[in-house]
Amino acid sequence: MQSKREQFTTCHNKSSVSKLQPIIMSSQNTNLGSESGSALSDVNSAALGAKFPEIVLPDGSKVQTGTVGALLINIRAYNAAHAACDTAKTQALESSFKAALPLLDKVGLFDLFTPDEWIQGNNEGRRAVGRLYQEFKAGQ
Repeated sequence: MQSKREQFTTCHNKSSVSKLQPIIMSSQNTNLGSESGSALSDVNSAALGAKFPEIVLPDGSKVQTGTVGALLINIRAYNAAHAACDTAKTQALESSFKAALPLLDKVGLFDLFTPDEWIQGNNEGRRAVGRLYQEFKAGQ
């Protein structure tokens, strides 16, 4: 966690935030029920500019496609918001990250890239996803 002084010194380029259009999911839709699956579908479709279908995994469960692409767009938006010290936007984007975590966990994204690998480096959006995933797993 950065102190206010550290956060202030890392803030720059406020104009870059307005160029990105993050797709923000409300914090009400963070479970994997059919309602949140529909909301995740809407978020993914809006972020990527097309309607994406659900697919059926070998175990018979359905997952929403487009989630990784939407996550990448939202990570870029998070980076811009963080650089501009827009905490309201970063908090809203963190809600979108949280909503996607159960699905990303289910399909094995965090087996391919561990949470520690997400957290390494200076990409603030990627670090937030890794940190939130660790919190998600600790809460299970």
